[in-house]
Amino acid sequence: MTDPLMTIEQLLSAFIENKSWDKQYRLIIQLGKQLPPLADINKTEVNQVKGCESLAWLLIEKNNNSYNFKMDSDTRVVKGLMMILLIVFQGKTAEQIHDTNINDIFAQLGLLNHLSPSRANGLLAIVEKIKGV
Repeated sequence: MTDPLMTIEQLLSAFIENKSWDKQYRLIIQLGKQLPPLADINKTEVNQVKGCESLAWLLIEKNNNSYNFKMDSDTRVVKGLMMILLIVFQGKTAEQIHDTNINDIFAQLGLLNHLSPSRANGLLAIVEKIKGV
């Protein structure tokens, strides 16, 4: 990926600047457009995230002590949510991943208040897979 990921602080600022859910929803879709596509060869049953209503894949790669994640989905909103997870978890060690309070970040973003239960469950299923490293 050529562009560096925004920081968690930049992400939180972007959500604060876009106060209404409509603007935040558009921001999520814009983030999804930045998610690097996953190669079709990696869109396998093994990499598929169970618990997502839409099709979603997660590929976990370990480089030395840190983890890189490649994700994709068939929906724009889920791609945006995946991009948020990349911003939070990409390049971190297992300890940093486990120490990250993702529910606190979701609360600051106000995400779970606006997502449908099935979408929230899918997002949490991806987090659970990431935290399983």
